[in-house]
Amino acid sequence: MKHALTKTRTVLRRHPVLTITATVLLPAVVATGAAEYTVRGVIHSRVLKAAPGLGDDVAVGVAGGWALWDLAHENIPRLDISSDDAQVGRLSQVRVRARLDDVRLGGTTTVGSTRAEVTVSTRSLAAAIRAAVPSVAVAAVTTDPAQGTVLADVGPGGLGRLTLRPVLADGKVTLAVDGLTLFGRSVPTDRLGIAAGALGPQAGAPKEYPLGLAATSAEVRSDGLHVALTGGPSALSDT
Repeated sequence: MKHALTKTRTVLRRHPVLTITATVLLPAVVATGAAEYTVRGVIHSRVLKAAPGLGDDVAVGVAGGWALWDLAHENIPRLDISSDDAQVGRLSQVRVRARLDDVRLGGTTTVGSTRAEVTVSTRSLAAAIRAAVPSVAVAAVTTDPAQGTVLADVGPGGLGRLTLRPVLADGKVTLAVDGLTLFGRSVPTDRLGIAAGALGPQAGAPKEYPLGLAATSAEVRSDGLHVALTGGPSALSDT
């Protein structure tokens, strides 16, 4: 190790231009790194302002290069966004993986298109049912991928079985009440204080998904509900 350091010093003494170059470049590299960090922070902040429901623990990545370079050209080809604690209407602790393409910077930051995959776990579904019908005890929530349904054990001791089915309409996904059984027999849903139809959106929730997103598919899998969304041109809030 000492031999390597001695050799490096000897080279620098013999070539003073290298010493000067290293002295000039080192602060430049440090400054560039700091600027890169700042730019990524600005981009992260704009994404959070445009979609506050993503939560606090959000990762925003600039694919394929330096954000500083992209900022100089006022165009980011692609942004990758991920969150494991997003809020979508009544649904909390939702996993979101999104891709924003052709992000153009300026007076208003615009996005050419967006694609997102949302995963709602059975735990999140159980919390959503409790929020929609506080008077109903929810013991457990499972899924039946073959039937495309969500099954909730409800009522005292979990003796009732509430069946929900995801419905896709007008770019939104809701959970429709498909039936209620007690001891294996079908009973009216109003026995548990649940009207027929769907578990509607939470009061005060935004009527539109952020970034102009619209749901294109909703699939029940063993781990929960998976929703795919796409969006066209939209804008990121700068305020």
